Order: sequence, then structure tokens, then C-alpha cells
Amino acid sequence: MKQRVCVVSQREMPGDARIQNQIQGFKEAGYEVDVLCTRQPNKPNFSIEDGVTYRRLPSIPRARASKVRYFLEYLSFWLPTFFALIYLQLTRQYQLVMVTNLPDPLVFSALFPKLVGAKVIFDIRECSPEMFNDRFNLALDGKIMKVMIAFEQAAIRFSDATMTCTEQMKQAVVKRGAKAEKVFIMLNYGQFDLEPILPDPSEDTSAEFRIITHGTIIKRYGHDILIKAMPYVLEKLPHAHLEIMGKGEFRPELEALVKSLGLENAVTFGGFVSKDELLRRLRRAHIGAVTIVRNPEADLVHTYKMFEYMAMGKPIVISRTTAAEYYFDDTMLRFFDAGSPQALADAVIELAENPEKRLTLAKNALSGLERFSLEKQRQNVRQMIDYVLGRADERRYVNAASS
Repeated sequence: MKQRVCVVSQREMPGDARIQNQIQGFKEAGYEVDVLCTRQPNKPNFSIEDGVTYRRLPSIPRARASKVRYFLEYLSFWLPTFFALIYLQLTRQYQLVMVTNLPDPLVFSALFPKLVGAKVIFDIRECSPEMFNDRFNLALDGKIMKVMIAFEQAAIRFSDATMTCTEQMKQAVVKRGAKAEKVFIMLNYGQFDLEPILPDPSEDTSAEFRIITHGTIIKRYGHDILIKAMPYVLEKLPHAHLEIMGKGEFRPELEALVKSLGLENAVTFGGFVSKDELLRRLRRAHIGAVTIVRNPEADLVHTYKMFEYMAMGKPIVISRTTAAEYYFDDTMLRFFDAGSPQALADAVIELAENPEKRLTLAKNALSGLERFSLEKQRQNVRQMIDYVLGRADERRYVNAASS
């Protein structure tokens, strides 16, 4: 009988770097991979792409809105997934089902496969309590949060193994009751296919010093702090220029902020462009900015763009968070105190005036990144498979942060 795994995610697929990395890990372990995901306007409901079978299920499109909207979105995907997994388990006979959050209760859609012998893996992309603390300002010790923690822990107990994105996420769920030996780590390190080009210290930046950030434009990524830092930057670097790439709900507020500060010539919005065009613009930049707002959630996670800038050989200014500092140090990243425009401006100015430091940071970050290669992340997936199938001693899988 063929070995098969079903990956369930309330996302548009393919396109998610973390899940694609996990899929590759399953394929390397000898599994055929099926994916249940959300429908997309430009994709068929059924397709086979790069040997992976995608089934796209109907659901309410995801939007950042009210708690009621979140609930309805989650429920609208949970129901068709639950019934699809009953049918597919009978016809495809999965050995493994991996369910990614959000939401945490989505893992219970794998009830039937589990009852008939499939092993269930719960991939925690975001810790729900900390996420809802950020999105809705819910107290971490409040009644609603206690319910969310109960759902999180129930989902972990239901699963045969759990995977998180950082050591900090693992410790958070273990502190709330999860067993450490069944919690694995795979970093948000995607398949970048980027040839690093290190900074040239001899390059003349007097005509223009280019700062870039890219990705979804929402409040938690701190674009406003970056914009507010620009007047301080321009005092020392009058030819500095900030380019914000991407789209998102926070963009109109940011455009208004740029106008109110009179920064129209120093800050531009590049919008959503093709991958090749984005890479071209990233290559041109002298530094990449990762300005995530620090809060309980931010201290647990990494952003994709941090790893992308590293892989490109791009020096980085980045908010000081627990997760970032745990894996990388001051010789690799130029940290600044999150939320402080002045501290961010000081970091940018320091790198602009010190081209050798830009080179040193980029080189050291690239070397540090080698500890967390794609192969090592996929190996973590294979080790987790061995664990849930009982093919290895559990004592091997008390995960170290550098694994």
C-alpha cells in the first residue's frame, strides 16, 4: 500500500513557503502528498502540481475583521474539511494527516482518520492566545483566553505530534501543559532559491541610500515606526529613500502619515509586483528593515522576510524580540528597540555611514543561516514522522533549538 499524507490548511495553496517545505519533507520520506486548502479565483478546484494533489474546498474568504467574522470563516472551512477527510480517508487511506492552524480546532476535522488509525500532526503556525491578544487586545489571563488555551491544549493532546516555528513557541505551549517530547520545531525557512550578493563597501551611497521592506502591510509589522523614523534619518542622510513593497489594510493610513510628515519624496509604496520585479528591487536596496511591533506574539515568532534578506546577503535592521535574539546575535543583525523611531533611525544611519559593518552583518547572518538549512528543517519533518510512527526512541526527539 502506498504511503500517503494529507496536509490541511485554511490557506491558498501552493504558495506558502513553510508548508511547501513540509511537503518536500514528506515527499523525501516517501509519501504521496494530498492537500486540502481554500478555493482560489485563479485555480481549479482539483489539480496536480509538482506531484502534489490539491483539493480546494469552498469557504468564506479570510479577512481581518471582527471576532464573529473569524468564527464564521473558520467554521466555513472546518465543515467541508471534516466531511472531505471522511471520504478521502476511506478512498486514499492516509497514514498521516497534518493540520495547520489557524484555527486550532481545525485539527479535529481529522477525527475520522484518527479513529481508523491515521496519525495526526498539528502544525502551530501561530500561538492562538498570543495572536488574539495582539489582534483584539484580549488579556492573556482573561476568561476568553482561558477558553482559547483550553482549545490549544486539547488540539495538542488530540494530535500524535505537534510542530512549532521557534523554540519560544514550543516553550509557550509546553508551559501551558503540552508534553515537550511530542513538540517539534521547524523554522519559517522557505525555499528561497536566492543567490546571495553581499554588499560592496566601495559603493557610493551619497546620491541615494535605499531602505526596503516588503510583505503584508498590517499594523503589527510596524511600517508606521519606519515612516516616523525617516525625518530623523533624513537629517543625516538627505538622500535616503524608503520603499514599502506589498499590499494590505494599513496602507491608506500609512500614505496619510507620509503626507502629514511631508515625506512624499522620501517614501514610496511599490505595491504588489511580480516575484522577479520584487527581487530586483530587493537587490537594489542597501538594507532591509524588519520592524515588527513587539508584543507577546512577536516574541514567539520570526518573519519570512528576515530569512529572505539573510539569504540574499542583505544587511538587516530589526526589532529586538526574544525569538530573533535567541537564534541570531548582534554580529548578524542590527537590532533596535522595537517601537522607537529614533532608535530605528540611529540603526539606519549607523549602517549607512559604516559600509564595512553592512558587509560584516550580511556575511555573519549568511553564515548563521547555514545552521538552519532547508535540509535540516526537512530532516526535522522526517524525524517527526519517525516519532509518530514509533520508528525511533522518543528520547531522540527532545528538540534542541538549533536542530
